[in-house]
Amino acid sequence: MQSVESSGGVAKRVHSLLVRLAKVHSEVLLVAGWDYSGGSNNVAFCESYRDDLYSGSTYRTGAKKSIVKRIGDATVVTIFDFKTGERTRMLKGSSEWFEMDRVLQGKSKTHLGSYKDKANLQKRYLDDSISIRHVYDYVAELGVKAPGSLAEFHIFSHAWAGGPILVETYEDALYAAGGVRQDQRDPNDKDPRLKDFDAINMPRLKDFKAAFAPDGVVKVWGCMATTVYRNLVRAIDGTKSDAEKISFDWIGGRETTTAGLAKRYFQETIMASSYMSRLSVALGGGVKVYGAPPGMGADLRAVPVGSTKRYYMYVNSLTYAREFALLRRAFGMVPDDSGYVLF
Repeated sequence: MQSVESSGGVAKRVHSLLVRLAKVHSEVLLVAGWDYSGGSNNVAFCESYRDDLYSGSTYRTGAKKSIVKRIGDATVVTIFDFKTGERTRMLKGSSEWFEMDRVLQGKSKTHLGSYKDKANLQKRYLDDSISIRHVYDYVAELGVKAPGSLAEFHIFSHAWAGGPILVETYEDALYAAGGVRQDQRDPNDKDPRLKDFDAINMPRLKDFKAAFAPDGVVKVWGCMATTVYRNLVRAIDGTKSDAEKISFDWIGGRETTTAGLAKRYFQETIMASSYMSRLSVALGGGVKVYGAPPGMGADLRAVPVGSTKRYYMYVNSLTYAREFALLRRAFGMVPDDSGYVLF
C-alpha cells in the first residue's frame, strides 16, 4: 500500500494486491473475435457466458433455466479480446469482477481499419498484434503450470468451414494450399487454421492437451453457414434408401450421387475435416468439442435481465428445422439447447 498524489494535488491511497495462483485451480478461457463486418461487441457474449457459469443459470434460450455452475469464487476467468488486442484475467469479487491483470498481446493493438481496404488487411497481417497463437501459447503454459485446470474454452466470433474468424487476416501464397510451405502456419496470419494442431505448427501439443480438465468443454460459437453443405443436407432429406440418387448445387456446378455416398461424405469429410473435429482429435477425444452444424448460421439474442441484458449466440431451431430433423434421423446428432452439436 502506498500514498500517491494526483494531478489535483490530492493524496490518494493505492492498494496493490498480489494474487498467486495455485497449481491446482480452475480456469475458464473465453475468446472474443473482432466483428470486422458487423460491429457486434463479442466481449458481451463472453461476459454473459461468464456470468451464467458463475450464477448457475442462463437465459440463452430466451427464458431462465438452471445450468451446472462451472465458475466459483476461486475460478480464474481469462478473456482474449481480439478487438483491443488484450488478454484480461479476473476473479469474482463480493459484487463485481476483480481484474487481476490486463496485458496487450504482441506490440500493437489490433488495427481496426475496414476489411474492404486491402491496405488495412495487409497492415493487420504485418502488425505484431494479437493472434490465435497467443491463445494456444496461453493454454500450453497452463498445461505446464496448472495441468487439468482448464474447465471451459469458448470462442465467440464469426466462423466458417475452416474455423473461427478472429480478425480476418490471410495466408501468404507460400503458406496457402498449393504453396511450398502449405503445411506450416503463416507466422503473420492471426486467424485459426485447420492445420494448427499438426505437430509442425503446435510443437507443444502435449502441454496444450494437459491444460484441460477431464470434463473439459470447448465450444466454437458462430456459424458454419456454408451454402453447399446445406444443399447436401437438404438433398439427403426425404430419401428413402441410401441407394437413391440425389442431385444438388455444389462447388463449380451440379453434383449427382447416391444418398449413401452423400451421408458418408458428410461424416468422413465435412465433419471430420472441420476445425472442431481436428481440435477434438488433438485433445485425444476426451474433451467435448461443440460447434455449429455444417450449413447453419448463428443468430444473436439479447435478453433483458433486471436492469441489464445478457447476450447470446445460437443456431435457430426454427430456421433450420428441416436440417436438424435430418441430422437427428440420419446421423444421430442431437443439438444442445443453443443449437450446437458435438464434433
